[in-house]
Amino acid sequence: MKILGINISHHPSICIYEDKKIHEFYNEERFTLRKNCPPETYSFKLYQSILQRVNFKPDLVCYASFQRSRDDFKDKDVIKILQNQLENPIYYFNDKNHHIYHALCGKYFSNFKEAVCIVVDGGGASTHRPPFDEVQSVYHVTDTSITPMYKYSTLFRSVLEVVGIDQLNKIKKDLNFEYRSFIGGYEQVFSSQEKGGLTFDSGSTACGFKSGHDAGKLMGLSSYAYSDKKYNIDYEKVKIAKDTQEIGFNETCELIDRFKFKSKNIILSGGCALNCSNNFKFVKKYPDLNFFVDPIPNDNGTAIGACIYYDIYRK
Repeated sequence: MKILGINISHHPSICIYEDKKIHEFYNEERFTLRKNCPPETYSFKLYQSILQRVNFKPDLVCYASFQRSRDDFKDKDVIKILQNQLENPIYYFNDKNHHIYHALCGKYFSNFKEAVCIVVDGGGASTHRPPFDEVQSVYHVTDTSITPMYKYSTLFRSVLEVVGIDQLNKIKKDLNFEYRSFIGGYEQVFSSQEKGGLTFDSGSTACGFKSGHDAGKLMGLSSYAYSDKKYNIDYEKVKIAKDTQEIGFNETCELIDRFKFKSKNIILSGGCALNCSNNFKFVKKYPDLNFFVDPIPNDNGTAIGACIYYDIYRK
């Protein structure tokens, strides 16, 4: 069976997958040279370069997405148009699988037989409990199974789309709750407090950067906090960047400490796995663990994960 995986969130990408192997993979940004450009920015022309690489009718299309709640641009609208362009093959879509796809992309490249995969999202993914967004997930992954162990969800990203950043900041001051459940036999946390990439969003905004997409600038700025030499820069922003980096590092360390009993092989995926500085610190702090960082940890990689999930792990 020849499967075509298509990521329809930001970072549009396709994967051509057959016989349990990736045969081709394309990232649309490599053709358009427009970094972090969401699909709605210039309509469905966004997919034209990568779809030209599909010179066959796939036996199945697996669509991957993080969440699209805007009334004027929904996942189903994107899928309808792409299905028409592909001559309406059979397709599979589950908007709750976003973190699973991250985990399986990392597993594919790692060559680990089994591992604990820690997914720390840059933004958030759909959960079964709207308006919460899943920002941290931990899975135990083998060659034949993927088992959830932990999920942390916050409501801020969903609320932000409705009320805007100013109102959200007011809400954050008033709300302070957290409750836990064990639905499906694993721990799930629903909280008013942001974690993962949402912390970097707040730090980026506080430093005057573009929220979300400029997290790399925040990481770079934090390095000045460790230099004895003084530069002509705003050291209040340096402190914010340093504190944000440390929060992200400590949050992931908490997850590593909790679940390293399950495996000495640790895979890091999700947008926060692009944090090279913190990744090096993990390796240094845990010399007895085997780390592997997903080479495509942002949403590009979910096109790969969707194919693998359907082919091997779907029940």
